Amino acid sequence: MEKENKIRVILVGMDESEEGIHALLWTLCHLCTEKDRLIIIHAQPTASSKAKGLALYSLVSFVALDTLKIFEEDIKRSTRKLFATAMEKCTEKHVVPETRAVNGDAKGVLCNAMKDYNADVLVLGSHGNRPIKRLLFGSVSEHCVRHAHCPVIVVKNQKSRAH
Repeated sequence: MEKENKIRVILVGMDESEEGIHALLWTLCHLCTEKDRLIIIHAQPTASSKAKGLALYSLVSFVALDTLKIFEEDIKRSTRKLFATAMEKCTEKHVVPETRAVNGDAKGVLCNAMKDYNADVLVLGSHGNRPIKRLLFGSVSEHCVRHAHCPVIVVKNQKSRAH
């Protein structure tokens, strides 16, 4: 009886991809109730890490402060848009989520969030990356499954299933 009254902590790791939205929708339809604590975690890059991806950065070894500010605003705008979409989907299901944007690599951000929030479950979308891409860049979901202290649900998108 005690387990039935426990408020579950459900984390959903989201990015701007279709798979991230699909993972949230799956969670709202199949897992989350109005009683649960739903926390949407978004691992966002820092402006300097985004700048390092530029070819210019490797040639000059620095990026103008104005460029970093542009990247920072772009990241913030993208995060606001992501959370607005998530809030809209949650409102349709009468769920009030918490949203958290954390700077850093998704693997570390999500594993830390599981511990910090004492999560009962983590839900992620699967990008369905091919083996070569997965080998080069790593799989966030695979990393989380290996290092999680709670169950991890990896939700495949219908389009991913076709591969």
